[in-house]
Amino acid sequence: MNDEQATDSNGLTRRQALAAAAALCGFGAVAVTSTGAAQASGTLRVQLSRYPELKKVGGIARIDDTLGGTPVAVVRTGTKSYIALSLRCPHMGVEVTPRGSGFVCLPPGHGSVFSDTGAKVSGLTPTGLTRLNARLSKGVLTITG
Repeated sequence: MNDEQATDSNGLTRRQALAAAAALCGFGAVAVTSTGAAQASGTLRVQLSRYPELKKVGGIARIDDTLGGTPVAVVRTGTKSYIALSLRCPHMGVEVTPRGSGFVCLPPGHGSVFSDTGAKVSGLTPTGLTRLNARLSKGVLTITG
């Protein structure tokens, strides 16, 4: 058994223990993709200029990266304002799809419909989509859960 396979008294490998220590110290790894989004320990940074859908108010862009496994969409709500939404349907957790000026829960979901701001329009869902924290600075939208 090498150092990478050995575990401590908590059952963590050396690599897992180092990763946990780095996360606690704020040294989480950052991955950057060709889509203009970067992810770091529960944070998603979106370079808005990389999404042509967001050039106009009312535009909706599905972000190709996730926030901790949760698919995300960004909606331009004003000349300098944006919101970020979880694309998990509150009813069954199925991923919803941007459609027209809103979102819809397609099969294997139940057909719930949401507005461009994530509000429930119709369907079996009990609530609207979950809004995520979003902060705009210098053309980058930083999204957290």
